[in-house]
Amino acid sequence: MRATPFGLFAVASALALAACGGGNSSPGIGGTCEPPSGTRTALVYPAPGSTGIPDNFGLVVLGSTAPLPSSYQVHVVNSTRQDALLFENMSPAPSPLPSPNAAPPFADPVYQASVNPGQTFATGTAVSVYLNNETGSSYCISMLLLGSFVVR
Repeated sequence: MRATPFGLFAVASALALAACGGGNSSPGIGGTCEPPSGTRTALVYPAPGSTGIPDNFGLVVLGSTAPLPSSYQVHVVNSTRQDALLFENMSPAPSPLPSPNAAPPFADPVYQASVNPGQTFATGTAVSVYLNNETGSSYCISMLLLGSFVVR
């Protein structure tokens, strides 16, 4: 199944992005736009800058200095912002980690995964990963880019 244009979600995302501002510290629509205070988070899988990732990757793994609350998930967007997928809330990462993966730039990371099985992006699409914090019916999409990769 191909990722679909995100119509009304685009409007909500745009509002959330605007609410977040560029500093990643403003409250957005109902939640903070960054990891909890003092928590560093990095994209682990697919490794930032990697190419040839399957177009149905369906799994994103993050490494953090502390576990992210279950209200967090990843927001995956193509380079033209025409297709976007909100993945499921954070859960334990698979072991071993899938390849290609990248080590976070800090010691002793806690690995967590966000999944959206069965969705695909078009071949050759550059995909960017952002962090989303959904609290109840509100959310805020981070302006903090965790990383990008290209699907095959």
